[in-house]
Amino acid sequence: MKKWIRLLGAFLFFFCLTPLSWSAGQITLKEAIEETLHNNPSVRAYEERVARANLNIKIAKTYYWGELMGNAGVHRSEDRLMVSPMTPHQMREGIEFEKTRFGYGVAYKLPIYLGGKIPLSVDISRLSEASAGLALKRLRSVIRHRVTELYHNILSLEGEEKAVDENIRALKVLLEHTELAIRHGKKPPIDRYKIDYSLKRWQAIKDKIVNQRVSMIVALQTLMGRGVVDSNMSLTPVEIPKKLRPLQQDIQKLYTLALERRSDLQAAMKKVEIAKKKVGLAHAERMPSIFAVGSFQTYDAPHVSFEEEWDASLQLRIPLFDAGRRKMKVEAAKVGVLEERMHVFELQQAIIKEVGDAIAKVRTTESLVESYESRVQLEKEVDRVETLKYEKGAGDIDDMLRAKAELAYSKSKWVESMFQWLNARSYLSLVIEEDVK
Repeated sequence: MKKWIRLLGAFLFFFCLTPLSWSAGQITLKEAIEETLHNNPSVRAYEERVARANLNIKIAKTYYWGELMGNAGVHRSEDRLMVSPMTPHQMREGIEFEKTRFGYGVAYKLPIYLGGKIPLSVDISRLSEASAGLALKRLRSVIRHRVTELYHNILSLEGEEKAVDENIRALKVLLEHTELAIRHGKKPPIDRYKIDYSLKRWQAIKDKIVNQRVSMIVALQTLMGRGVVDSNMSLTPVEIPKKLRPLQQDIQKLYTLALERRSDLQAAMKKVEIAKKKVGLAHAERMPSIFAVGSFQTYDAPHVSFEEEWDASLQLRIPLFDAGRRKMKVEAAKVGVLEERMHVFELQQAIIKEVGDAIAKVRTTESLVESYESRVQLEKEVDRVETLKYEKGAGDIDDMLRAKAELAYSKSKWVESMFQWLNARSYLSLVIEEDVK
């Protein structure tokens, strides 16, 4: 019996701990992007906007089929108002009066010509759907870059932390050797205090990096739309190229490519087309309209019989006077076209500037990476020489500690510059909406 109780206790213990191990699992950059896109409220809003635009297309097409309306009513009048036609026979026999009568019927109205309003409305709805779809595409690109940039920054801090840990381990080993040398009278006791101070200083630097990384992890999970955040969440490392890959595209072509591919610019151009269609719609309101109208009506009353009535007509409606309202609508619509064109021009200028800034960031980070690569090689050699000099008794501990600090700093900056370079390339991809090579 005790054996089964122990097994049950072990099972419950494992079951309780299992969710904790799941929550601390690793997440990849792709998973982070997909989760963010799925939970982002702005993405869902734009998806609804696209769906609404598609629905507006269907609504606009229904006007081709006209409109069938039913009606029913109760009519009550004074005694002096007759509800039946007056005839000589009724005058001799006495005229029947009805205060109340009931009526019902249907009427069908089919547009024959509206000056092009229906096809223009359909075109506007289609352009609105295309514009919303392009805006959604741009929003997704921006979110991908934001997640990628934050993800890389977290990994950058992890790389800096590793460089600091490496320096701390080296200092601890040095402290052990120094304490041994002090006991044998080969090193002065002050060297121990200097190393101990350096260890505490680098530990403080590590704590600062850890706190920054935890803050960014919480920010990433918030961006991903998680209600409950886990500060212990770990990220799957991304592959850092051993060597830089300079841009292969022609710089001038990047500007042309951005102007051709940018979704927000294409969406703005669609809005120009929509504004033009609205000018046509305003003109159509000044045109005559033709409708085919048919109706059927019948009445009923307690003492008077009515014949069923039907009517079919072709109606021409011509706007004659509106105090200039329709004309002013045309002018306002034309101004709307100018505004949308100006927005396109301003966006083109902004895109050109963004491309220039993105290229400059890539070039700058390339130079930083190359400089820190050279600096790491230099600091490695300086550290080796200063450590060897100190161990042989020909060097000063301050020089050696300074060399180790410079090496750790250079390694951390190299890691940071590599992720800055990856972020710069991600930003350039966002600007031109194409992966850079």
